[in-house]
Amino acid sequence: MSQNLQQADLRPFVSAKDLTMIISAIGAYSHNPEYRDLHERLQHQAITWGVIRSS
Repeated sequence: MSQNLQQADLRPFVSAKDLTMIISAIGAYSHNPEYRDLHERLQHQAITWGVIRSS
């Protein structure tokens, strides 16, 4: 199964506040490449949705 299909299958509801908190919490682990990648993807999505501003 492709990665795009897997991402499309999982669309949990997360409020703007929840997403901001998740990004903040994951940021503490940004020294780890796997968490850094996740942090960057979530941050990009939050910017796209207008939840946070780009820095």
